[in-house]
Amino acid sequence: MSNKIFAVVPAYNEGRNIEKVILSLLKKTSNIIIINDGSTDKTKEIINKISSNNKIKTIHIKKNIGKGAAMKKGANLAWKLKADGIIFIDADNQHNIKHFKDFVKYLKKREDIIIGIRIMKAKIPFVRRVGNETFSFFMKILFNIKMQDFICGFRALSKKGYKSILWESDGYGVEVETMTIIARKKLPFKTVVVDTIYLDKYKGFSVWDGIKILFRLPYWRVKKL
Repeated sequence: MSNKIFAVVPAYNEGRNIEKVILSLLKKTSNIIIINDGSTDKTKEIINKISSNNKIKTIHIKKNIGKGAAMKKGANLAWKLKADGIIFIDADNQHNIKHFKDFVKYLKKREDIIIGIRIMKAKIPFVRRVGNETFSFFMKILFNIKMQDFICGFRALSKKGYKSILWESDGYGVEVETMTIIARKKLPFKTVVVDTIYLDKYKGFSVWDGIKILFRLPYWRVKKL
């Protein structure tokens, strides 16, 4: 195994954060794929400026297709580039890149699925805390899986792991859906405790997104795998 591991970063209107995320990642790896998911701010310009001086792979999507769909495009490019593993990282600067090495360590040990989890006792916005507690309750009831955090986007997959949890969600449901697949297939996975960081409690995953995902849980419970 060559341990060629790519960081895959979906980004939508992250002009304020994307530069810091990329520069932090460049201290850890040169294998980076950025997916600009139809951003309407300065995200594209910033990505192009940094990638011109580095070996960063970029995918520019004209119209926003959603986080889950953008993640697939980044992953598929990584596999074409002969990646042994991928690490998904959000572009909002709420994932501490210091944990990158922890995911790499597990991938090098040939683990297929590594899930980042945040400690919910930390200071987080009330709505986010309630959302996580709600997901935890229903995931335990419907899928017999007990975790504190189901929606952290900091995750790593081998190619085998990716194929085993391939999702259909185009949007923010990707993290929860993949955990339902893991639970139903009884797939082994490792966890990495990551810092709990909320820079903007109103950006990204919304209450409405959470409600829509909750209503999808019964479907994912009976969906044929």
